[in-house]
Amino acid sequence: MANGFWGSKFPVGNILFSKFIFASVRWRIATRRWRNVVKRFVYPDAVQLVNDASTAKALRLCLEEGFDKLNMGGGCKCLNGFVNIDFITCPMAERQVVANILDLSFVPSQCASHIHANHIIEHLTERQLERQLKEYYRILKNSGLLSIRCPNALGSSYGFWFEPILEQDKSEFVACGFPADETFGDPADRWMHKDLFGLLHWFY
Repeated sequence: MANGFWGSKFPVGNILFSKFIFASVRWRIATRRWRNVVKRFVYPDAVQLVNDASTAKALRLCLEEGFDKLNMGGGCKCLNGFVNIDFITCPMAERQVVANILDLSFVPSQCASHIHANHIIEHLTERQLERQLKEYYRILKNSGLLSIRCPNALGSSYGFWFEPILEQDKSEFVACGFPADETFGDPADRWMHKDLFGLLHWFY
């Protein structure tokens, strides 16, 4: 960490803060199961953790209408030509399939021309990530495109200590295959600057 209140000038504070971060992460991992149970109880109509026949039917209808681009964990973001697949219901989404993306068996093989995963993989364990990427490979057409976007610990730490450097040169992202209407360089991303909760949020 940088010099300063939490930095090398106060090594004891640095050690305690680091231990707090890792203890928080371990607690979050250990309590994942019952937190999901609570979510399902509190939001019975808004959260779907188990996929069923209606899930596959909802996606099939979108595919039949020609929408073969999937926005994993899309939430309420409406990307042109994409179908959002997320475990929450969002009335603002133009096309959505409410589903648990940890189980993509309801998605037909080689049906998608583009899969966009925006801030998804950092929420997965190593085993879940491996399974997720294998599923993406199965779902994509032979000439399909996969675009992945995620934060990193170094960037999050930098954004805590110093003024965040927002994404620039949107055209370069689009040239690499990212959706043209994806949000890049969002000024709202500055909220984590010198924000302890923001730092822990990104570490989670």
